[in-house]
Amino acid sequence: MKINPTLKSILWIIIPLALGGLGFYGLYRDTDWQELMTTLRTGVNYPILIFSLLFGLMSNLCRGLRWELLVRPIVSDGAPPRRINAVCTVLGSYTVNMGIPRSGEVWRCVEMERREDLPFAGLFGTLIVDRLVDVCMLSMILVVIVLSSTDFFRDYLAAHPEVWLGLMDFVQSVWFFLLIAIGLGSLALLVWLLRCRRESRIARFFVHIWEGMVSIQHMPQRGKFLFLTAMIWVGYFFYFYLALFAFEATQHIPFSVACIAFAMSSMSVIVPVQAGMGAWHAAVIITFTTFGMAEQPAKDFAFIVHTAQTLWITLIGLGAIIALPIINRHYKRVRGPQPSPETTDN
Repeated sequence: MKINPTLKSILWIIIPLALGGLGFYGLYRDTDWQELMTTLRTGVNYPILIFSLLFGLMSNLCRGLRWELLVRPIVSDGAPPRRINAVCTVLGSYTVNMGIPRSGEVWRCVEMERREDLPFAGLFGTLIVDRLVDVCMLSMILVVIVLSSTDFFRDYLAAHPEVWLGLMDFVQSVWFFLLIAIGLGSLALLVWLLRCRRESRIARFFVHIWEGMVSIQHMPQRGKFLFLTAMIWVGYFFYFYLALFAFEATQHIPFSVACIAFAMSSMSVIVPVQAGMGAWHAAVIITFTTFGMAEQPAKDFAFIVHTAQTLWITLIGLGAIIALPIINRHYKRVRGPQPSPETTDN
Protein backbone atom coordinates (compact mmCIF):
# COMPACT_ATOMS: atom_id res chain seq x y z
CA MET A 1 0.00 0.00 0.00
CA LYS A 2 1.42 3.35 -1.07
CA ILE A 3 1.39 6.01 1.64
CA ASN A 4 0.50 9.57 0.73
CA PRO A 5 3.73 11.66 0.83
CA THR A 6 2.08 14.34 2.99
CA LEU A 7 0.86 11.72 5.47
CA LYS A 8 4.32 10.14 5.49
CA SER A 9 5.92 13.50 6.34
CA ILE A 10 3.43 14.05 9.14
CA LEU A 11 4.10 10.58 10.56
CA TRP A 12 7.86 11.23 10.50
CA ILE A 13 7.19 14.18 12.81
CA ILE A 14 4.40 12.78 14.99
CA ILE A 15 5.80 9.31 15.76
CA PRO A 16 9.16 10.50 17.26
CA LEU A 17 7.33 13.31 19.05
CA ALA A 18 4.84 10.83 20.49
CA LEU A 19 7.62 8.49 21.65
CA GLY A 20 9.47 11.36 23.31
CA GLY A 21 6.23 12.64 24.81
CA LEU A 22 5.39 9.24 26.29
CA GLY A 23 8.84 9.00 27.84
CA PHE A 24 8.52 12.52 29.20
CA TYR A 25 5.05 11.76 30.59
CA GLY A 26 6.31 8.62 32.31
CA LEU A 27 9.02 10.61 34.05
CA TYR A 28 6.95 13.63 35.04
CA ARG A 29 3.45 12.28 35.66
CA ASP A 30 4.00 12.32 39.46
CA THR A 31 5.88 15.63 39.47
CA ASP A 32 4.96 18.41 41.85
CA TRP A 33 4.51 21.09 39.18
CA GLN A 34 3.89 23.75 41.81
CA GLU A 35 7.33 23.13 43.25
CA LEU A 36 8.87 23.11 39.78
CA MET A 37 7.29 26.50 39.04
CA THR A 38 8.64 27.82 42.34
CA THR A 39 12.12 26.65 41.34
CA LEU A 40 11.65 28.28 37.95
CA ARG A 41 10.72 31.61 39.57
CA THR A 42 13.13 31.80 42.48
CA GLY A 43 15.47 28.78 42.43
CA VAL A 44 17.49 29.41 39.27
CA ASN A 45 20.55 31.60 38.93
CA TYR A 46 19.73 32.77 35.41
CA PRO A 47 23.01 34.62 34.70
CA ILE A 48 24.91 31.36 35.23
CA LEU A 49 22.40 29.37 33.18
CA ILE A 50 22.60 31.88 30.32
CA PHE A 51 26.41 31.84 30.51
CA SER A 52 26.39 28.05 30.16
CA LEU A 53 24.38 28.36 26.95
CA LEU A 54 27.26 30.23 25.32
CA PHE A 55 29.36 27.05 25.48
CA GLY A 56 26.71 25.19 23.53
CA LEU A 57 26.88 27.87 20.86
CA MET A 58 30.68 27.66 20.88
CA SER A 59 30.50 23.89 20.27
CA ASN A 60 28.12 24.27 17.36
CA LEU A 61 30.24 27.04 15.83
CA CYS A 62 33.30 24.78 16.10
CA ARG A 63 31.28 22.00 14.47
CA GLY A 64 30.53 24.26 11.53
CA LEU A 65 34.18 25.27 11.18
CA ARG A 66 35.23 21.61 11.37
CA TRP A 67 32.77 20.62 8.66
CA GLU A 68 34.14 23.35 6.42
CA LEU A 69 37.57 21.72 6.72
CA LEU A 70 36.08 18.40 5.61
CA VAL A 71 34.31 20.02 2.68
CA ARG A 72 37.39 21.84 1.32
CA PRO A 73 39.08 18.79 -0.25
CA ILE A 74 36.02 17.94 -2.39
CA VAL A 75 36.24 21.38 -4.04
CA SER A 76 38.28 20.99 -7.21
CA ASP A 77 36.95 23.76 -9.41
CA GLY A 78 37.62 27.03 -7.64
CA ALA A 79 37.66 28.82 -4.31
CA PRO A 80 36.84 26.93 -1.09
CA PRO A 81 33.35 27.26 0.38
CA ARG A 82 32.52 30.19 2.64
CA ARG A 83 32.93 29.41 6.32
CA ILE A 84 29.77 31.33 7.13
CA ASN A 85 27.74 28.96 4.96
CA ALA A 86 29.18 25.87 6.65
CA VAL A 87 28.52 27.36 10.08
CA CYS A 88 24.98 28.53 9.30
CA THR A 89 23.95 25.22 7.75
CA VAL A 90 25.20 23.36 10.82
CA LEU A 91 23.39 25.74 13.18
CA GLY A 92 20.23 25.52 11.11
CA SER A 93 20.32 21.71 11.05
CA TYR A 94 19.52 21.61 14.79
CA THR A 95 16.33 23.57 14.21
CA VAL A 96 15.34 21.32 11.30
CA ASN A 97 15.91 18.30 13.57
CA MET A 98 13.18 19.62 15.84
CA GLY A 99 10.71 18.71 13.12
CA ILE A 100 12.00 15.33 11.98
CA PRO A 101 14.93 13.79 13.92
CA ARG A 102 18.10 13.39 11.79
CA SER A 103 16.53 15.31 8.88
CA GLY A 104 18.76 18.29 9.66
CA GLU A 105 21.79 16.34 8.47
CA VAL A 106 20.30 15.87 5.01
CA TRP A 107 19.06 19.47 5.02
CA ARG A 108 22.50 20.94 5.65
CA CYS A 109 23.95 18.95 2.73
CA VAL A 110 21.12 20.11 0.46
CA GLU A 111 21.53 23.72 1.59
CA MET A 112 25.31 23.61 1.19
CA GLU A 113 24.85 22.15 -2.29
CA ARG A 114 22.57 25.05 -3.18
CA ARG A 115 24.78 27.80 -1.76
CA GLU A 116 28.16 26.46 -2.91
CA ASP A 117 27.29 24.47 -6.04
CA LEU A 118 28.95 21.32 -4.67
CA PRO A 119 27.83 17.70 -5.24
CA PHE A 120 25.34 16.50 -2.64
CA ALA A 121 26.91 13.03 -2.58
CA GLY A 122 30.33 14.45 -1.73
CA LEU A 123 28.85 16.58 1.05
CA PHE A 124 27.00 13.55 2.39
CA GLY A 125 30.29 11.63 2.43
CA THR A 126 31.90 14.36 4.55
CA LEU A 127 28.88 14.20 6.86
CA ILE A 128 29.44 10.46 7.42
CA VAL A 129 33.03 11.20 8.45
CA ASP A 130 31.84 14.06 10.67
CA ARG A 131 29.47 11.71 12.53
CA LEU A 132 31.97 8.85 12.74
CA VAL A 133 34.45 11.17 14.44
CA ASP A 134 31.79 12.13 17.00
CA VAL A 135 30.89 8.48 17.61
CA CYS A 136 34.58 7.75 18.28
CA MET A 137 34.87 10.72 20.64
CA LEU A 138 31.75 9.76 22.60
CA SER A 139 32.96 6.16 22.78
CA MET A 140 36.30 7.27 24.23
CA ILE A 141 34.58 9.52 26.76
CA LEU A 142 32.30 6.68 27.85
CA VAL A 143 35.20 4.22 28.13
CA VAL A 144 37.21 6.60 30.33
CA ILE A 145 34.24 7.37 32.58
CA VAL A 146 33.12 3.73 32.85
CA LEU A 147 36.64 2.54 33.74
CA SER A 148 36.93 5.25 36.40
CA SER A 149 33.45 4.54 37.84
CA THR A 150 32.98 0.79 37.50
CA ASP A 151 31.16 0.40 40.84
CA PHE A 152 28.56 2.98 39.87
CA PHE A 153 27.88 1.48 36.47
CA ARG A 154 27.68 -2.06 37.85
CA ASP A 155 25.06 -1.02 40.42
CA TYR A 156 23.40 1.32 37.96
CA LEU A 157 22.90 -1.32 35.28
CA ALA A 158 21.71 -3.86 37.84
CA ALA A 159 19.05 -1.43 39.11
CA HIS A 160 18.11 -0.12 35.66
CA PRO A 161 18.32 -2.93 33.07
CA GLU A 162 16.57 -0.71 30.52
CA VAL A 163 19.73 1.43 30.37
CA TRP A 164 21.70 -1.65 29.36
CA LEU A 165 19.42 -1.90 26.35
CA GLY A 166 20.29 1.70 25.54
CA LEU A 167 23.99 0.87 25.75
CA MET A 168 23.47 -2.04 23.41
CA ASP A 169 21.67 0.29 21.01
CA PHE A 170 24.68 2.60 21.17
CA VAL A 171 27.07 -0.25 20.35
CA GLN A 172 24.82 -1.31 17.52
CA SER A 173 24.78 2.25 16.16
CA VAL A 174 28.59 2.29 16.22
CA TRP A 175 28.68 -0.94 14.25
CA PHE A 176 26.03 0.45 11.95
CA PHE A 177 28.22 3.41 11.05
CA LEU A 178 31.24 1.14 10.62
CA LEU A 179 29.30 -1.20 8.37
CA ILE A 180 28.18 1.80 6.30
CA ALA A 181 31.82 2.85 5.92
CA ILE A 182 32.92 -0.69 4.99
CA GLY A 183 30.01 -1.12 2.61
CA LEU A 184 30.66 2.18 0.88
CA GLY A 185 34.35 1.35 0.68
CA SER A 186 33.59 -1.95 -1.04
CA LEU A 187 31.11 -0.27 -3.30
CA ALA A 188 33.66 2.42 -4.14
CA LEU A 189 35.95 -0.27 -5.53
CA LEU A 190 33.23 -1.35 -7.92
CA VAL A 191 32.43 2.25 -8.77
CA TRP A 192 36.08 2.95 -9.51
CA LEU A 193 35.89 0.36 -12.25
CA LEU A 194 32.95 2.24 -13.72
CA ARG A 195 34.38 5.74 -13.52
CA CYS A 196 35.24 5.78 -17.19
CA ARG A 197 31.54 5.37 -17.96
CA ARG A 198 30.50 9.01 -17.87
CA GLU A 199 26.85 8.14 -18.48
CA SER A 200 26.60 6.18 -15.22
CA ARG A 201 24.91 8.61 -12.79
CA ILE A 202 24.82 6.00 -10.02
CA ALA A 203 28.54 5.44 -10.36
CA ARG A 204 29.24 9.18 -10.16
CA PHE A 205 26.99 9.46 -7.09
CA PHE A 206 28.91 6.85 -5.12
CA VAL A 207 32.23 8.16 -6.36
CA HIS A 208 31.31 11.54 -4.87
CA ILE A 209 30.29 9.92 -1.58
CA TRP A 210 33.60 8.11 -1.40
CA GLU A 211 35.53 11.28 -2.24
CA GLY A 212 33.68 13.03 0.57
CA MET A 213 34.54 10.24 3.02
CA VAL A 214 38.23 10.25 2.19
CA SER A 215 38.38 14.05 2.30
CA ILE A 216 39.87 13.78 5.78
CA GLN A 217 43.02 12.30 4.21
CA HIS A 218 43.54 15.39 2.10
CA MET A 219 42.89 18.05 4.71
CA PRO A 220 45.76 20.55 4.87
CA GLN A 221 44.96 21.49 8.49
CA ARG A 222 44.56 18.24 10.42
CA GLY A 223 45.84 19.85 13.61
CA LYS A 224 43.05 22.42 13.38
CA PHE A 225 40.56 19.61 12.77
CA LEU A 226 41.67 17.81 15.94
CA PHE A 227 41.63 21.07 17.91
CA LEU A 228 38.08 21.87 16.78
CA THR A 229 36.98 18.32 17.63
CA ALA A 230 38.36 18.71 21.14
CA MET A 231 36.73 22.12 21.52
CA ILE A 232 33.35 20.74 20.43
CA TRP A 233 33.33 18.26 23.30
CA VAL A 234 34.89 20.62 25.83
CA GLY A 235 32.12 23.06 24.96
CA TYR A 236 29.42 20.39 25.31
CA PHE A 237 30.77 19.43 28.72
CA PHE A 238 30.73 22.98 30.08
CA TYR A 239 27.32 23.49 28.43
CA PHE A 240 26.12 20.86 30.90
CA TYR A 241 28.53 21.33 33.81
CA LEU A 242 28.10 25.08 34.34
CA ALA A 243 24.32 24.66 34.40
CA LEU A 244 24.75 22.67 37.63
CA PHE A 245 25.85 25.85 39.41
CA ALA A 246 22.59 27.59 38.54
CA PHE A 247 20.66 25.37 41.01
CA GLU A 248 21.17 25.03 44.74
CA ALA A 249 20.48 21.28 44.65
CA THR A 250 23.15 20.56 42.03
CA GLN A 251 25.88 23.12 42.61
CA HIS A 252 27.70 20.89 45.15
CA ILE A 253 27.59 17.69 43.08
CA PRO A 254 31.05 16.06 42.89
CA PHE A 255 32.91 16.51 39.63
CA SER A 256 32.96 12.75 39.03
CA VAL A 257 29.16 12.59 39.27
CA ALA A 258 28.86 15.52 36.88
CA CYS A 259 31.06 13.65 34.37
CA ILE A 260 28.89 10.54 34.67
CA ALA A 261 25.70 12.57 34.21
CA PHE A 262 27.22 14.31 31.18
CA ALA A 263 28.20 10.98 29.61
CA MET A 264 24.79 9.44 30.24
CA SER A 265 22.97 12.48 28.86
CA SER A 266 25.21 12.50 25.79
CA MET A 267 24.03 8.98 24.99
CA SER A 268 20.47 10.26 24.70
CA VAL A 269 21.25 11.60 21.22
CA ILE A 270 21.04 7.99 20.03
CA VAL A 271 17.30 7.95 20.65
CA PRO A 272 15.53 9.22 17.49
CA VAL A 273 13.28 11.80 19.15
CA GLN A 274 13.29 15.57 18.91
CA ALA A 275 16.11 17.04 21.06
CA GLY A 276 16.41 13.79 23.01
CA MET A 277 13.12 14.60 24.76
CA GLY A 278 12.45 12.15 27.55
CA ALA A 279 15.70 10.24 26.99
CA TRP A 280 17.89 13.18 28.10
CA HIS A 281 15.69 13.79 31.13
CA ALA A 282 15.77 10.12 32.11
CA ALA A 283 19.57 9.88 31.85
CA VAL A 284 20.09 12.92 34.09
CA ILE A 285 17.37 12.12 36.63
CA ILE A 286 18.40 8.48 37.07
CA THR A 287 22.07 9.42 37.47
CA PHE A 288 21.41 12.12 40.07
CA THR A 289 18.95 10.03 42.10
CA THR A 290 21.32 7.06 42.03
CA PHE A 291 23.84 9.24 43.83
CA GLY A 292 21.34 10.25 46.49
CA MET A 293 19.68 13.38 45.18
CA ALA A 294 15.96 13.75 45.84
CA GLU A 295 13.83 13.05 42.79
CA GLN A 296 12.06 16.42 42.60
CA PRO A 297 15.22 18.60 42.40
CA ALA A 298 16.64 16.21 39.80
CA LYS A 299 13.45 16.58 37.74
CA ASP A 300 13.49 20.36 38.14
CA PHE A 301 17.07 20.55 36.87
CA ALA A 302 16.44 18.24 33.90
CA PHE A 303 13.25 20.03 32.86
CA ILE A 304 14.55 23.59 33.13
CA VAL A 305 18.01 22.98 31.61
CA HIS A 306 16.75 20.85 28.73
CA THR A 307 14.03 23.40 27.93
CA ALA A 308 16.50 26.29 28.02
CA GLN A 309 19.03 24.46 25.84
CA THR A 310 16.40 23.33 23.34
CA LEU A 311 14.93 26.81 22.96
CA TRP A 312 18.43 28.25 22.65
CA ILE A 313 19.67 26.00 19.83
CA THR A 314 16.31 26.23 18.06
CA LEU A 315 16.31 30.03 18.06
CA ILE A 316 19.97 30.24 17.04
CA GLY A 317 19.32 27.76 14.23
CA LEU A 318 16.24 29.66 13.10
CA GLY A 319 18.33 32.82 12.92
CA ALA A 320 20.93 30.97 10.82
CA ILE A 321 18.26 29.66 8.43
CA ILE A 322 16.89 33.18 7.97
CA ALA A 323 20.39 34.59 7.50
CA LEU A 324 21.47 32.11 4.79
CA PRO A 325 19.57 33.66 1.85
CA ILE A 326 20.48 37.16 3.03
CA ILE A 327 24.25 36.60 3.26
CA ASN A 328 24.21 34.75 -0.07
CA ARG A 329 22.00 37.10 -2.07
CA HIS A 330 24.99 38.43 -4.07
CA TYR A 331 27.27 35.43 -3.65
CA LYS A 332 28.31 32.89 -6.23
CA ARG A 333 31.33 30.73 -5.62
CA VAL A 334 34.10 31.51 -8.09
CA ARG A 335 34.71 28.48 -10.28
CA GLY A 336 38.08 27.99 -11.86
CA PRO A 337 38.84 26.41 -15.23
CA GLN A 338 37.57 22.85 -15.55
CA PRO A 339 40.18 20.13 -16.24
CA SER A 340 40.05 18.83 -19.78
CA PRO A 341 38.78 15.28 -20.39
CA GLU A 342 42.25 14.25 -21.53
CA THR A 343 43.76 15.43 -18.26
CA THR A 344 41.04 13.71 -16.25
CA ASP A 345 41.46 10.43 -18.08
CA ASN A 346 45.15 10.51 -17.50
